[in-house]
Amino acid sequence: MEKKYSPRVKRTREKILQSAVEVFSQKGFQASTIREIARLAGVNDLTVYRHFESKEKLFNEMFRRHSLFTEISEYIVQGISDDFERDIRLIIRTFITVFKKELPLIKLLLSEAEKMKECRNYTFLFTKNIIEALTSFFEYYKLAGQIRRDVNSHAVASGLYSILFARVYALILYGEGKQNSATITEEELMEGWVDLFVAGTVNSEYSYAK
Repeated sequence: MEKKYSPRVKRTREKILQSAVEVFSQKGFQASTIREIARLAGVNDLTVYRHFESKEKLFNEMFRRHSLFTEISEYIVQGISDDFERDIRLIIRTFITVFKKELPLIKLLLSEAEKMKECRNYTFLFTKNIIEALTSFFEYYKLAGQIRRDVNSHAVASGLYSILFARVYALILYGEGKQNSATITEEELMEGWVDLFVAGTVNSEYSYAK
């Protein structure tokens, strides 16, 4: 059962956790210190230890509290509106928005995955869950007759996830606005992805009927 904290304690824990994401993502787990995290959070070292006991427990709690990642897969299924093109567009936009928001955490996952089992496991489970949710999404629209029955849902789901994650990786490497040519906006880029997956999967009879 999750512990209940007073509003003041919650605010302190939140500041520490946010600072931990920033410090860990910039320096990596091994090179980061509790003192650096405490200084950034505006508290003393003892306060951090009182809340989390150790750097390892702080690191694990930091990942545990980021349920926003798992919420993406829930959105994929719960956001179905019986309009395939609308839904694929919203999924793409949701992914990009959430990934941008969680960029420091993703950077940390990628940089620490080789060295830390926790990061490898988290990345594996996140990827697995998202692809499974996307596969279910495409399967739903196959049954609804809006996309072709011969579409390999898992392959298409993996392809969509790979494209979106590649976008995030480009943001990590090059920063906002530097990874695209000057002739294309992010809006145009996302619409291009929508066109790609709609044109490649939609049942021709359904598209004509619309």
